[in-house]
Amino acid sequence: MAALSGVPLSRQRVLLADFAAALRQQMFFWGRDVMSGGNLLLRHGFEKLPSPGLKGTSCYRLTHEDGVIELHGACAGWYPQVGSQRPGFLFVRTKGRCTTHRLHEPVVPGRYQIEALQNHTADAMAAARLFAGWLAGYEAWVRRQMGPGYRAECRNMLASLPKGQRWLPASEAERWLRLLATQGPDAPRARTFRPSREQATPSFPSLLS
Repeated sequence: MAALSGVPLSRQRVLLADFAAALRQQMFFWGRDVMSGGNLLLRHGFEKLPSPGLKGTSCYRLTHEDGVIELHGACAGWYPQVGSQRPGFLFVRTKGRCTTHRLHEPVVPGRYQIEALQNHTADAMAAARLFAGWLAGYEAWVRRQMGPGYRAECRNMLASLPKGQRWLPASEAERWLRLLATQGPDAPRARTFRPSREQATPSFPSLLS
């Protein structure tokens, strides 16, 4: 079955899987960011709040577009304001997939409203594009604040963990995220940006503190 964009849904699904791999790595990065540079998430404008449902952890919230981004150690998402026609976005670390939703309030980690989460590919792609655009801008900001060596150090630290497998290096990751945001289903596969010496495998460890 083809999507309205003319790009087969199967192609869009593999791009969403690429983005999920990006977010698995990114969640580890955010965990490093709260411990670096005086807490990079706070410096970027996030508000730190107690994380509901998970004692002793925090979440970070940022107003973005007509909604909010909220980051937890277990999930990351964008939630539209009431009245917005845009689909929301949610990535759950343990599930390792991108989903869309029509929620206006951030989820409680571990208590996901399954009936509200959808797997409509076109909506998921639209929501992923918004989140990818923000993430590319955030990573560019981190590079300016900390220098290019900081993310390389984060990736090496991730790779040293028992289940820590790296995704794309910082410059390639930022470029691919921008292409996903601007081109959507017409974006190239992330694997075309991977250095030949590295293999693409999933990664899982992460937690914001």
